[in-house]
Amino acid sequence: MLPPAGRGRRRLALPALLSLLTCSLAFALVSEDTKKEVKQSKNLEKGGISRKSDVDLKGIVFVIQSQSNSFHAKRAEQLKQSILKQAANLTQELPRVLLLHQMSKQEGAWTILPLLPHFSVTYSRNSSWIFFCEEETRIQIPELLETLRRYDPSKEWFLGKALHDEESTIIHHYAFSENPTVFKYPDFAAGWALSIPLVNKLTKRLRSESLKSDFTIDLKHEIALYIWDKGDGRPLTSVPEFCTDAVNASCATTFHSFLPLCGHPVKKEDIFFAVKTCKKFHGDRIPIVKQTWAGQASLIEYYSDHAESSIPTVDLGIPNTDRGHCGKTFAILERFLNHSHDKIAWLVIVDDDTLIRMVFSREAIRRLLASKCRCYSNDAPDDMVLGMCFSGLGIPVTHSPLFHQARPVDYPRDYLSHQIPISFHKHWNIDPVKVYFTWLAPGEEDKARQETQKGFKEEL
Repeated sequence: MLPPAGRGRRRLALPALLSLLTCSLAFALVSEDTKKEVKQSKNLEKGGISRKSDVDLKGIVFVIQSQSNSFHAKRAEQLKQSILKQAANLTQELPRVLLLHQMSKQEGAWTILPLLPHFSVTYSRNSSWIFFCEEETRIQIPELLETLRRYDPSKEWFLGKALHDEESTIIHHYAFSENPTVFKYPDFAAGWALSIPLVNKLTKRLRSESLKSDFTIDLKHEIALYIWDKGDGRPLTSVPEFCTDAVNASCATTFHSFLPLCGHPVKKEDIFFAVKTCKKFHGDRIPIVKQTWAGQASLIEYYSDHAESSIPTVDLGIPNTDRGHCGKTFAILERFLNHSHDKIAWLVIVDDDTLIRMVFSREAIRRLLASKCRCYSNDAPDDMVLGMCFSGLGIPVTHSPLFHQARPVDYPRDYLSHQIPISFHKHWNIDPVKVYFTWLAPGEEDKARQETQKGFKEEL
């Protein structure tokens, strides 16, 4: 997949990473609107859409999909205050605005579905809609009210800006492989909404049958699948006023894309890159790493099951495994903490077919290794073990969608169109060098953008 024309998609992968680390891995970015659906959506008078539904702000519960990291929490609070200020200017009763990270006592709250019973019990009597948005979603309250008034709140509605897969993808378990474009799921960046009758219906289902999966790969797709319920539930209704770009004056939402302004970016010398590899990939994968992003790294080592001086690689003494790589990952963590310079603040662990992956602060590694949490086997899934360990230590994972677990072709064009991506994963059926220079390599427009941002003061 090539980036959308005219968007200047060549990006500085490492400079973008440096900016993120300055904010302890900040923010979320996504997607774009489809003009052709405007007329279609506005003409949906059938099926319960009404232009005269009596919806006011007290009937909307806003849920900001926030994170506990201080940068993210601040951004979410700023959005909350913007919503309340707009409501006050309209001289309407103030709506309820919830921050998701403050509801974390509910296990799995970030995955939304476990919270629906709470929303049903607490808000179903006096509310019509639950409206979800991200920290950087910008909401025009008058336009949002006008948009929601077109939909009869006594009916079941699942509203959002529609994304779809352009080809079947592993991150969605190859769902709808015969025609991936038929299934629509919401772009969280544009905001999405559930009517209270649908929340109540989903709550009954959640109470009668537990969720089947105990892990989440792509939340927006999995929520849409659950609501669709193999065709027995509600499909997503595409709402053209839920936007990411301000493509027309009727947009009720847009998305604010930017690299966080938290001071000067972290210096390259403060980041240590550890590349995980094995002997059988020394010849084909390591040259690609060196041909692409490795040149921008100040400190980098290659860790393998075989020492090869021409690269060079470090033999960690851990046999290669075909499944998880927990043993190798923990060996890297221990080597970083005990053998690298004490002043190196950050460790980035990268697979040899990744164009950057997991990021750890030195203090997080120190606390992890001081605990008794370890791999139960060398081939255990390192990401899941690390997640469980850090959770037990009370160290939350800060999510950034700029780290991608698959190839550009595995994501909708709209989803990538507003991102400044940091990484992609897997070389299967693509030219990884071309992917790097198309999506991640330094470009003149990025340098100009960075200069412009130096004096930029953002306002909500």
